[in-house]
Amino acid sequence: MSMKTSILRTACFVFVIVLANGFVTKAQESFCNTKWENGKVVSKTKYEMGDYGMFEPKFEIKFAYDKEGNFLEKEVSVCNPKYDFNDKTGRWEPDCSEKNWTPQYRILQKKDLASNFISVELYLWNTKEKSYNAPTETMIYQTKDSNHFNYLAFTRGNKYDEVANLINYDKELLARLGK
Repeated sequence: MSMKTSILRTACFVFVIVLANGFVTKAQESFCNTKWENGKVVSKTKYEMGDYGMFEPKFEIKFAYDKEGNFLEKEVSVCNPKYDFNDKTGRWEPDCSEKNWTPQYRILQKKDLASNFISVELYLWNTKEKSYNAPTETMIYQTKDSNHFNYLAFTRGNKYDEVANLINYDKELLARLGK
């Protein structure tokens, strides 16, 4: 066997190992399963590689829309699977049934068509009472056009910020109010 053949075989072997390593690494990354209905996302579930070599759901986001297709609700839940030993496969398998999901928060958007006011409310899950508390944050606004608000108010706890009249739409303004 010549030296060139030996070097070529070694290079091919190294290339195959590096390629296989890339596939294995890619297979262990997380992925999302997105469900669509009528052109709208209705749920999104993120899966990650679990401790026992199986992909497990980590969190799920559910969306709800009104008849016109406008956003109404977003709810985020986290999976806390219990593990059961499967005698047939000889492996521990996650139980990701509905009882092992814990809600985290919910965002509700309400529209008053008569006044064109929109309110957005954030509800946090209370694990002791197993229900959502009263809204912890609320934003109320009225849009004049795509670049201007007529009215904007924001509440967080006991803090209340209100801005009236014509306001230029500024993403930074909303980000500051959301902190």
